[in-house]
Amino acid sequence: MSGLNRHSALLSLAILFIATGQAVGQETVFGLFRKDVRLAHQYLSEHRFDDALAIYLEEASKAPSGALSINVARCYYALRDYVATVQWYEKSAAAGLPEASDIFNMAEAYASLKNYERAIAWYRVYLEKMPDDQFVIRKIWQLQNIHYLYEDSLHYVVRGISANGDAGEMCATPFQNGLVFLSNRRQVRVVENLDATSGTPFYNLYHARLFPDTINHAGFIYGKITPFRKPFESKFHEGPVRFYNNEKNMVFVAMGADAGAHGVRTLNLFFADYRNGKWKNSRPFPYNSAHYSVSDPAISEDGRVLYFSSDMDGGFGGKDLYRSELVDGHWTKPVNLGDQINTPFDEVFPYLHHNNTLFFSSNGHAGMGGLDIFKTTVTTFSFGDVINLGYPLNSHGDEFGIVMDSLSTHGFITSNRANYGLNDDIFEFDMDVQTYPLVISGWLRSKQFSWSESSTLKALPNAKLFLVDNLRNVLVYENESDSSGYFSMEVPYFSQYKIRVVGQDNEEYIVSLEIPKHRKAEGRHEIVVVKDPFKQQHTEILR
Repeated sequence: MSGLNRHSALLSLAILFIATGQAVGQETVFGLFRKDVRLAHQYLSEHRFDDALAIYLEEASKAPSGALSINVARCYYALRDYVATVQWYEKSAAAGLPEASDIFNMAEAYASLKNYERAIAWYRVYLEKMPDDQFVIRKIWQLQNIHYLYEDSLHYVVRGISANGDAGEMCATPFQNGLVFLSNRRQVRVVENLDATSGTPFYNLYHARLFPDTINHAGFIYGKITPFRKPFESKFHEGPVRFYNNEKNMVFVAMGADAGAHGVRTLNLFFADYRNGKWKNSRPFPYNSAHYSVSDPAISEDGRVLYFSSDMDGGFGGKDLYRSELVDGHWTKPVNLGDQINTPFDEVFPYLHHNNTLFFSSNGHAGMGGLDIFKTTVTTFSFGDVINLGYPLNSHGDEFGIVMDSLSTHGFITSNRANYGLNDDIFEFDMDVQTYPLVISGWLRSKQFSWSESSTLKALPNAKLFLVDNLRNVLVYENESDSSGYFSMEVPYFSQYKIRVVGQDNEEYIVSLEIPKHRKAEGRHEIVVVKDPFKQQHTEILR
């Protein structure tokens, strides 16, 4: 029954019982009210947040109460609508939030809205109830020193990709000169499957071809987006996928076939092989369960070490990260990564890079708000310090699902930093990029013959240098070398450049100057002008 019909039914019953003067009718009306709230509580326990929210909102509109406001806020927090979360928590905050978890949610919501002052205030209220919570103590310190997470921000570039749409897009991973990602965008179908808890399509896997952006030199251009051909068909949500063994194998997430408690289906892991252009032989991870989820896989390139996230019993709270190894063809019992990695909150979306660095997302470790991405080094028996990646990879919103190339200079993340956290999008990033303005310096020299090994280099003093933006055909900087041939010049922004060198004899030379996109070790440039009477004069530039 819809909320509107349910409300009409209650109203009709109330009128009937008042007209007949039967007091028992009043009790029945209140009984129906309690029944609706009990149903909402059940939906909340089953993580059917949209269904629970609809009932709570309807009942709060008829009989407002602090308890209803708190439950509305809990639903909005689970749905990551942080604006509504703080609005509904504040309605009952004057009377005091009864649960420490609600106080924590309030603080987290304010942090996700970049209202760090209010977040710190509510974290302090939380500590009055939980004074020994070291994670929250570190969160307060991090927010008070948030500027440290911005220190290296100039060396990162983060931009949304054109494959993003009005729906949610997340968890991108490279595959065969393209990108595989999840989206709950609508498909053209005769019958469309919808998630009953949200009324939106289920998440499915898609593929987009990637083409280098040779015009703007900014990442990739995305080709046609098509459903990803996979070894299974799911009527429900599909999850992230990871490829390994030179993309000949994959591990992926899908809803389990069997429903667990309250009819809720959990997320499970499966493996498949790529043969003759198709994915085949789908087989389950032996530790899948209908009672807890196993998701967010990360796997070594040789397929022998698997990390994943799970809410199985025995963890530290929320979702924890686990590790399993393939030994003699069998996966070992999953081992919790321990309290250096896991917290009483959520650790999700691990990513193993070069088998020695583990990236993951957490809302337990100190960060900027919501889920932040962290990294730690992997050793044989332990992990290194957990380090926040900082801004702009992290933001006040949720960041997760990081992947990057073998050079650790380019990759993808998922974030809901736009639209107040109501939608996930995929962002492309460049790491360790060159910053501008950039000052380059070195020596200007000349030699007589390019073909002669014995030709000695001589300083080219008092020569004029003109830095020209080749793309825009404009002069952006000029200077001249000193008496020893030493020069310096300021490059104002990234582009394609040439340097016009005019010597004291008014002879002119052209030098191509290519600034690398990513930072390199500082060094001196050496521009060598070749004065060859038998050939056209030219220049060489050495680094």
